[in-house]
Amino acid sequence: MLEPRARVPHFVVRTTDGRAIDYRTIWQQQSLLLICLDDSTESRPFVGIADALAQRGPDIEAAGAALVVTRDVVSGAPRPGAVIADRWGDIYAVIDATTVKDADDLIEWLRFLQRKCT
Repeated sequence: MLEPRARVPHFVVRTTDGRAIDYRTIWQQQSLLLICLDDSTESRPFVGIADALAQRGPDIEAAGAALVVTRDVVSGAPRPGAVIADRWGDIYAVIDATTVKDADDLIEWLRFLQRKCT
């Protein structure tokens, strides 16, 4: 299982909107907000949060981050859940989906990370 202070493993996934994403295109360029979904009933509320995040592109970009939403397995990432890492791949948070109230929770993590790393 991934944990804070570890590094994000390099991965290639298909996003929920059908794009192929190779983490190497994000690494060293932007922070990462990785949302991992599955088909469980626990994931249903988190799907709504992921959809809300997709609508908040300007906020995510302003925080210097990339949003990746996938149903693919990323080694060690919680499903459903989120991983937040700086542009160097250092993980700051690994979050189980059941603890996230709304999209603002995750965007605030990105803003914190932006302040810390500038």
